[in-house]
Amino acid sequence: MWTTEYTQTTDAAPEALWELLRDVNGWGAWNEGIESITVDGPVAVGATFQMKPAGEDAVSSTIVELDEKRLITDVTELGDLVIRVAHQLDPVPGGGTTVTFRIEVSGPAADNIGDEVGTAISADFPDVIAALVAAARAL
Repeated sequence: MWTTEYTQTTDAAPEALWELLRDVNGWGAWNEGIESITVDGPVAVGATFQMKPAGEDAVSSTIVELDEKRLITDVTELGDLVIRVAHQLDPVPGGGTTVTFRIEVSGPAADNIGDEVGTAISADFPDVIAALVAAARAL
């Protein structure tokens, strides 16, 4: 298994950040790496969404964890790889939020190409978190 995470602490309120994360259909408004995204039904555990990253083929993902106002995790299966991405918000005492994006790549092919795929997917996480924070501040 290959894993990494990126964290940023911000003065943005967790409620504003959660409003943007919970709106999966709206992720493309603040994440430049998403060309299009559509959720099949309400955002809930078990819901699937189709996302087309810029310049890539569309993928289908499933929401596997949803802890209101704190965490949304999705899983994408690509052949022999399972890619799990968690978007987590933790309130900071005294105000603000710690935003963490964590990726885990597992499955039979993970030992061979997990680091390559995981690095490619997560390379923009710092920029995506910064864009999420900027969008939350603008609410």
